[in-house]
Amino acid sequence: MSANNAAPSTHHYIPIFYSKRWASGAPPLLTRYALWRPGIVSIDRKAPRGVGWERHGYSFDGFSGDEAEAVETKLMSPKDSLASRMLARLEQCGADGHWNDDDRFAWTWFLVSLLVRGPQDVESAKTNISREWANPNERMEARYQKLFDDFPEMRRHAAPTLREYIGSMGDDYGKRLGVKIMAYMTDHNEISTAIANMHWEVRWLKAPSLLLTSDRPLRRDYPFRSPNSLITLPIGPKAVFLAARSREVINRVFRDGETEFVRKNNRLLVRQARKFAFAFDDQDRDWVPRNLAKEPQPGFFDFIKGSGTPIKLS
Repeated sequence: MSANNAAPSTHHYIPIFYSKRWASGAPPLLTRYALWRPGIVSIDRKAPRGVGWERHGYSFDGFSGDEAEAVETKLMSPKDSLASRMLARLEQCGADGHWNDDDRFAWTWFLVSLLVRGPQDVESAKTNISREWANPNERMEARYQKLFDDFPEMRRHAAPTLREYIGSMGDDYGKRLGVKIMAYMTDHNEISTAIANMHWEVRWLKAPSLLLTSDRPLRRDYPFRSPNSLITLPIGPKAVFLAARSREVINRVFRDGETEFVRKNNRLLVRQARKFAFAFDDQDRDWVPRNLAKEPQPGFFDFIKGSGTPIKLS
């Protein structure tokens, strides 16, 4: 690949098409709250391109060139482009009208990706998946042996143990597996289907207070298959996307008025952030630094291993 067509090295885990909804002025800038170390929070104005990114964020060590950037170029970037069009549709038309399966799943993919694409999520995948596959435990070996019972023909050509199989796949097998699992998690069929089958709604808020967002912008109330399940995603300072099992659940979250909804939603997204919160202006500078990342949302591999707070379906 030529230098002019080099794979991108800057990966936005908070896509520009999303964060730019909070930008204003010329040039368009948003307010960034950044927790650099415990107790130290800076407040500045940044271009959307300058927030929510990591250099080589999705690259796995041991690969080079296009292969190293595959998660970004083959997975994240194309699907973010589709999600950008779906967000524009939600802004223009709300969630009403006919949504074909491709369009509906393009948006649900984006929602699920926000749970697993942050720097801590990807780093845990890189570290833990490679380490676990380098030293398979008894449970992993037992599952491998069960494959021989289910598919006896495997005995003619497969390695007799999981450790030997992994050894035959090369030193970077765990890393390549990490790439595949990242792709699986961002396209998690069970979670995507649960969200796609929910009632969708966009609310344009008239309250004077403005919605914030963060590097953990998706709010989840109750397990996905619970009758009370609710998902919210701010899609701008005055608009929020909501998905729930019923319209009643959505109406319930606004029963104390829009101002109270904004207050609670902002507080939750700021506290569950890992490092950054983003805003249209700095009117919340008195409380955001005190609450930023106080209850960070569990990461990708915590969910995979079943520790922390899992992403429950039922």
